[in-house]
Amino acid sequence: MTEPDRTVRPFNQHGGLTLIPMTGFESLAFEVKSRVEVGSYEFDTSIDVAEFEFAYRASGEPYVRLGKEHIAGHDCVVLTSGPGTPAMLLQLMLILRYLSGRRASRIAVVTGYFPLGRSDKDEGTLEFATAPLIIDLMMMSTYSGLDRVIAVDLHASQVVMSGRTGLITEVSMVRRMLRRALDEAMALGQPICLCFPDDTAAKRMESAIAKISQELGTAFPIVYGTKRRKSSEESTLTGLFGRLDAIEGSTVLNLDDEIATGGTSIDSAAELKAHHGAARVWAVVTHGVLCGPAAELFADPSCAVDRVFISDTIPVSNRPELEPLIDAGRLDVTSWSPDLAWILYHHHWNLSIRELR
Repeated sequence: MTEPDRTVRPFNQHGGLTLIPMTGFESLAFEVKSRVEVGSYEFDTSIDVAEFEFAYRASGEPYVRLGKEHIAGHDCVVLTSGPGTPAMLLQLMLILRYLSGRRASRIAVVTGYFPLGRSDKDEGTLEFATAPLIIDLMMMSTYSGLDRVIAVDLHASQVVMSGRTGLITEVSMVRRMLRRALDEAMALGQPICLCFPDDTAAKRMESAIAKISQELGTAFPIVYGTKRRKSSEESTLTGLFGRLDAIEGSTVLNLDDEIATGGTSIDSAAELKAHHGAARVWAVVTHGVLCGPAAELFADPSCAVDRVFISDTIPVSNRPELEPLIDAGRLDVTSWSPDLAWILYHHHWNLSIRELR
């Protein structure tokens, strides 16, 4: 088999690839740049990183400064992640409008955790589900020139249905997190059981589980919860079904797409230990929102969740409250930069990115 000619690239009418990292994502952008430029990809790809200035005038009004270099006529990707704080959303909309005004050839947004991703429930007469609103704002900020939004393990299913057909591309890192936890669990030499908070989560992850089971040559027993979400802020676990006999004496991996305050995960772990005899319970999630009292709850020696496995789609380096958990081994963080490099390369060359390798 002959080696591919790395000097011949597929056709790309959008110019060079430029990353615009939002505040706090600068180091990630340069790490991704290094991975793509020196990695073993088929086509040589250079990346420019265009850093912007965001500040407030004396009047309190915000502004963005970003020159034309590497923007006009280029394939521009904004690199960001939720949670969708007011400052984050304001920066994002201003940057998108700037890129449109500076005549970027193509504009895309890659967000590790979709902003307002937990706002997936209509709160009756008080509040609408707001996740699709973010798509509308992105589109308006670019005069409908936004080409694509790439997000990891979406919490709100209606996001995919927002905007025009093909606008939203979802990728999943669940297999990365699960494989990491499984490797450590298997090293303990005890039985392993997978647990999902609800059937919907199980369906989202069944492809990842099938691939890992094939890789390891084994199938793992599964139990399912019946989680009922009362609102965007409150949910309860009302029961378990499935291979309940497999829980006793096992390392139970509690899988979900995200973990916020940790209350539901801790309650579920306590149930698994007290009533079903689980030896230990590990929470395995993609997005570590870890807000409110989460750090304090998971640091408590009596916490029923023994370990938490997350990715850094929501950065952890700027959250000092999580450092004691990491140092103690209770919080295990997997970097998403290798997957992000792969995503950006495939986006730039118009290749499929739906299935991470």
